[in-house]
Amino acid sequence: MAKKGENIYKRKDGRFEARYPKERDEYNRIIKYGFVYGKTYSEVKIKREEALKNFEKQLNKSKVLKSNFNNELLLWLSYKETYLKKSTYYNYQTTIYSKILPFFKNLKLRDINREILIRFIQHLKMDKLSNKRIKDICLIIRQFLKYKGIIINVELPKNKRSLLETLSKQEIKDITQNFMNSKEVKEFAIVFVLYTGLRIGELCALKWSNIDLDNKLIYIDKTLTRIKNDTGKYTTQVVVETPKTDNSIRKIPIHKGLLESLIKFKSNPNDYFLTSSPNFISTNRYYYFYKRILKKYKFKTYNFHILRHTFATNALINGMDIKTLSEILGHSSVKITLDRYVHIKFEEKAKQINMMPIYRT
Repeated sequence: MAKKGENIYKRKDGRFEARYPKERDEYNRIIKYGFVYGKTYSEVKIKREEALKNFEKQLNKSKVLKSNFNNELLLWLSYKETYLKKSTYYNYQTTIYSKILPFFKNLKLRDINREILIRFIQHLKMDKLSNKRIKDICLIIRQFLKYKGIIINVELPKNKRSLLETLSKQEIKDITQNFMNSKEVKEFAIVFVLYTGLRIGELCALKWSNIDLDNKLIYIDKTLTRIKNDTGKYTTQVVVETPKTDNSIRKIPIHKGLLESLIKFKSNPNDYFLTSSPNFISTNRYYYFYKRILKKYKFKTYNFHILRHTFATNALINGMDIKTLSEILGHSSVKITLDRYVHIKFEEKAKQINMMPIYRT
């Protein structure tokens, strides 16, 4: 039976009718009603409750759309902080404050459309940012808008495939001969990376407890990153944390040629590999050491990442299957391994293509 105040009535034709607010003005006054119908009181009551829920959702969305874009973005950032890794949150925070807020400062959420986002991309291009950087910035905005129930399709810049430099066979040989038998673990580490493909953050976070000489494997479960310091607006701190993705937590077999040197450097389980002490060396400090030591021995001062890239390319050329290599590098898919790191030099391609027989008539 209908109750007073429910706005549910039995019509002359025997059906039940329910009325619900469908539109309100700026003072929250009802200016339009909607109606639902049913054969029974219970049926129409359920329909009315569902219509009211949808109305409240639309009302809340309308309020949100009228709010300032930047304010809503910062509220979303606060929400993300509760479950993002510190380093990831710091990257989000830095990007939002430096690249996004200045452009959108006078806009409301309802103002955001495809044209605005295209203008934003053009603005970023004028700052001479790389396509990858622009894409990463836009993906943050896309995440935020999706969270707010707003889907706007805009074509993002495609990453340009750069053919990264690798060390030549002679350069690999020279570096190996120079540093394999070094008495300094930080020098030997250059060869270590050349035959394991570690990232510099993973190398600096590596402890002896992660190196199993008996089973000839390295267990990667930490990385060194730099994040914003909570005590100062413009200061940072170095932290050891788990890698960004689960795929980066992995086991890497140790090349038998490295074992003798590793045994020589072995230290306490809680000591860091690069320092042989409970204290780590930051990625910046080790990178400066790396550059300095290459210069000292009159090597070209390669970017550190070239060691990892050389390992990947060298492994593929020497017959390692792509799936195995992808797992050793800690990639989430084989496609990333092929697209990002493995560029086989032209002479290797020529060698392989000439292995194909030509059948003459």
